[in-house]
This record gives sequence, C-alpha cells and structure tokens, in this order.
Amino acid sequence: MRSKSIKILGSFITFAVIVVFLIVLNGCEQTQSTDVTSESSTEAKLELWPPTRVDASQISLTFTYTSSKATNILVDLFIKPEGESDYHIATLEGNSSFESKEGESEFTVSWNKEKDAIKADRSVELRLTTTDKDGHTTSFDLNRLHFEPREAIRNHIQNYLIYYGTWTDSLIDQARQKYQLVILDTRSGILPKQIAEIRAGKDPHDASDDVLVLGYVSIGEDLRTAGMSVEDMKKDPRFVLDGSGPSTDPRVGAPFPKGSDIPKNLDLKGKPTNGGFAPFYLNDNFVTFGTIGKAGTPDFNTNFKAAFVNPGHPEWFKALLDMKLQTDKVSGINELLSGDSSQGYGCDGLFLDTLDTAAPNSFTNASSSNQGQFEWVEPGMKQLIENIRQAYPNQFLLANRGLFFYNPDLPAYAFTLRGLVDFVLFESYRLDSSSTQWFNEATFNDNKYNYAQKVLAEADRVDGFRVLSLGYAEGPNGDLMKKALDGEQNEASNILTTDVQEANDLGMVHYISNAQVAAIDTYAIDHQDGISKPPTWGSTETPPFGKPYIKSREGIQNTNIRGKNVFVQWDVAHSQARPISYTLYIKEGQDFDFKQDLKNQGTQIIPLRLGLPSNYAGLGDRIKRYPYEDQVEGLTSRKTYYLLIRAQNAADQFDNNERSIKIIAP
Repeated sequence: MRSKSIKILGSFITFAVIVVFLIVLNGCEQTQSTDVTSESSTEAKLELWPPTRVDASQISLTFTYTSSKATNILVDLFIKPEGESDYHIATLEGNSSFESKEGESEFTVSWNKEKDAIKADRSVELRLTTTDKDGHTTSFDLNRLHFEPREAIRNHIQNYLIYYGTWTDSLIDQARQKYQLVILDTRSGILPKQIAEIRAGKDPHDASDDVLVLGYVSIGEDLRTAGMSVEDMKKDPRFVLDGSGPSTDPRVGAPFPKGSDIPKNLDLKGKPTNGGFAPFYLNDNFVTFGTIGKAGTPDFNTNFKAAFVNPGHPEWFKALLDMKLQTDKVSGINELLSGDSSQGYGCDGLFLDTLDTAAPNSFTNASSSNQGQFEWVEPGMKQLIENIRQAYPNQFLLANRGLFFYNPDLPAYAFTLRGLVDFVLFESYRLDSSSTQWFNEATFNDNKYNYAQKVLAEADRVDGFRVLSLGYAEGPNGDLMKKALDGEQNEASNILTTDVQEANDLGMVHYISNAQVAAIDTYAIDHQDGISKPPTWGSTETPPFGKPYIKSREGIQNTNIRGKNVFVQWDVAHSQARPISYTLYIKEGQDFDFKQDLKNQGTQIIPLRLGLPSNYAGLGDRIKRYPYEDQVEGLTSRKTYYLLIRAQNAADQFDNNERSIKIIAP
C-alpha cells in the first residue's frame, strides 16, 4: 500500500525537483493535459481511459503512456473533491512504477477511493501524473467524475445505440457524441482502444458525458457452433467434453409439448443422453416432436444455425467465461469485461442474448420452423445470470427479450430476472424484421396491452430495471423505410414516427435499426417528445391474444382488510419519464374536494412501496388481481377514511385521477 506522501526514486530526481513539482501542481489552474519535454527528455503523452462510474471502494485506472523512448515511470494520482480548491495526493495500492517501451504502453493502477473518503453525493476531479527517470512529468485531467449505484446510472439513460456493423473513425465519433448507451459486438473487429474512445464520450476530460458500452454475448445458444455440422462438432474437444450430452428435460413424465410446472428441486444439469457431446447441449426438440434433428445430437436454431444450450449447466458458465474472439470466433465474458486491453475490451457490461431458448414449450409446436422445447432450463437461465452477477457485481447486464420471466401468467415468473439485470430489451416491440409486412397487428397488440404492461410493472419495483425497445426499418418496401430512417420524408415516415411514439408513451427507450442491426441513426432521438407528459394508467389484466384491454385501471383499485391491517392495491401507470412512483392520500371523515389543493384538506400524504400481492402470480382471471400493494398504517379503529392513489413520474409530474375508496378502519 502506498502512503499519502509523494515517493519518487532518489536516483531519478532531486529533492528540489520534488518541491518545485508540488508547488506548481497545487498552485496551478486545472489543465486538460500536460506533456513536458526538452531536448534531453522523453517526449511523452498520457491518456486516461474512462474509469467506471459505478460506486465502489476500489477504482481501476487504465491509461496509455506514449513515449519516444523506453523509460521508467512513476505514477501518482491527485484528487480534488467537489467544493475544495486544491488537489491532494490520493491513495494508490499495488504497483505504481512501470517500465514503458518506446511507443505506446498500457498500464493500470488501483485507487483506494474508500480510504480517500470520497463522498457519494459529490463529484471529484482526477489528475493522473507520470514522472520519468529524468524527472519530467506528464499529466491527464478528468473532471466531474461522479460515482453512483448502478441503479441510478441506468435510470439516467434516455437514448441508446445498438450496432453490430463495422466501425470506422467517423462512426465511433458519432457513437461517442450522440448516445448515452452503446451495444456492440466484438465480431465486428472493433478494438479495445476504440471502445475506450466511445466510453469517453464527447470530451475525454469530462466524465459527466461518458458512454456506457455493453458487449454482445449469447447465453442460450453456442455461437461457436454456428454453421457447423454435428460431425465436425465431435472432432473438436470444446464441443465434446465428457461426452454425456446432449441433455433433455429431467422432469418426470417429460416431454411436455404444452408445458408443465417446474419443480424447485429440478436437476439443472438435465438428463444426459450420452450422445458424445458436451453436457450443456440440448435434444428436447427432437425428443418431443421428432421432426427436426436426430436422437442424441444437439438441437440447432434453424434460423441462425447455432446449437441450443442449457444455460444452467456449470460447464456452460465456464465456457462463457473463457471464450476468446481469436480462437472461438466470439468473445466470452472475461474478455468483454477485462480492463486490460491485452486480455479484453473493457466494456461496462454485457448484452445477454438468446434468452428465449428458455421460452415456454407452448410457444412452439411440431409445425414450427424453429422449435423450442426447453422451458425446463428457466431456473438454469436465472442461475447463470446470478453467477455472472456474482462474478461481476459492478458491471451492467442487459437481457434481450426473455419477457416470459416477467409475466405472472406463466410459471417462468417464479424465476424472474428482476434484481439481477439492469436493462431489459423489448426487441421487435412493434416493427419487426419481417420483409412481408410493416408489422403484425395482433402481435403488437399482445406486446402493448399484455407483455409491456407486465414488464413495466416489474421494471419500477425497487429491484427493477430500465426497459429499452427496438424496432426494425424493414417491411414490404424496405428501401423506402431505410430512406425514411435516414431522414427522407415519404409514406414510410409516419410508420417510423409512430413506432417511436408507441414506445416512448410507455416509457421505453427506443431505437430503430435494420435487420442486420447495422444502422447508426438518431431517428428515435429526433422524434421523441422533448417534454414528458404526466403519467397515464395502464392495466395488467390479461386481454385475449391480439386484442387491447377493455380499459385502463386508474388509481386505487382495491382495499384488502386482513385482521386489523389495511392494504391498498393498484395497477401500473406509464410515462416517458420513468420510473413511476405512487403516492397515497388519506383523508378522515369526508371525501376529497378535488377543486381544492389536496394538501390543504388535512390529508396524510404517504409514498407507497411497490409490494407484491400474494395472488398476483398464477393463471386465472385478473379482474381482481393487481401488481402492487402496500399496508396503510396509522389509522384509528372504527374511523372513516377516504383513500386516493396518484402516480408520479421521474419529472415530478402527477396524474390527476379522482378515484377514491371509502373504508372504516378495523
């Protein structure tokens, strides 16, 4: 551990240089970067890569040092917390003396932020300095660095980009200047330093505009096998391991083509077939229908040609951690998240794809072109994501689809991913990637009036997540749609504008791409409402497939008296400015006068907790079932009260419903 005094090798510089350096450092105005050179010195440049903004006790600081010759450097960090006028030495732990080569070298130091007592509610300015063996210093300043919990950072996200295409300097410049969150795939050839440039945002010296970058990883399909034959797989030890796979549904009585309950004590490894493949591959599609694939060989996604996997198998987690782009053609978790560019890409988190491998069996049948009979892996999917979260507690996790995990009508709700993921992507919310139609009206209605209501109800809970959505500029005249996406006004423009509006009205952060996910545009940003509107109420009552719900369920819906305790229940509300919170108003003796300010009527005003009613999950009529409840305290027995609930968005706007319920306190 390093002390708070400045330590510089005596053989390199004199005491006088130290004194002058400190005087200059503490007395000067803050600068962006300083490169000190002379005829006898090393010409040097220092660049600090964007550090994490997630609050943690230890902060890794990765930087590049570019010099005209090899040299020894000593690293120091100076900090100036918000409200203070001078920099002071920070606590670096571990190695801070390095041998740099001629040209560019990369190093990492560890800052003990906790020991330096940086307060969570204050930003801090950093000055990283290097001193070479001749005593010459180079520095890099980073301003307005504010550490927050992951939950707070995710809720700041108002726009995003998802792009799997090839990166150029121009596209990197667009990404870092226009978006707050960028999702990318390292198979595009992007380099770690280019990702650092995106993460640095508009100004590399201003941390307040830094961009979150998430790297793509498939967790429900093994993309290493894309396009391979089962014969070729057997020749590669990566796909064989102990040879006990593929596995199948271990539930008694399986297969269950229409679905069944999943017991809590399910063996997450599944039932081995001993077909000579790795144990995490699956064979349930063939076992169930016998129309696609073969017995004892892995089932493949017939659209994307990759083998389905059991995400809950420990060997799959090991494989995901260790995959390397160079050898496996896809990056694994460690490679994506490592801050050392010689080993990884330094992403802020992961974009978790192919969760729909765990979809309910009832979603496909024998006639489906791409079958999925793997619902038994739902608890394994949750276990895998729990493992990732434990391994990387400060990184962001985005789950693409897997919407059944948030639907209380389905058994998968018992394995909800709420509390584990930071973002959920509602892919193809309205516009899908089909070339035969603009969108499917029945599917969109089910998305809007069924799934979105339930997903967003989960998103606003205390352990919830931010919901993103994605549309595709395709359809029967894809060229026309793409021209509209690029700004041309034509008959497809209204289709795109409506796509943005439909998502924004519910509070989802939207983006529109093409079928290849290779379009960078600001259409969703340019066409969203500049000013948020007060919340409007929705409904988690399940309508018939493809139909809208009959009406929204605004305000307080039910009171439930259990012994001497009173509970209120209500449904979900929506606004562009999420998350939504709810407030209970209590008035004794007489109903509210809605012509007057509620605060001036002797009203108790209580923020509500988004509790989960015991009857919310499970099949059946939802007419009297709601996503939220909270206990009402402080009521006097046998007195009459009127209760009112109103919704509030993140912009402090309230709805104005006048629905009250009269009760007599037990």
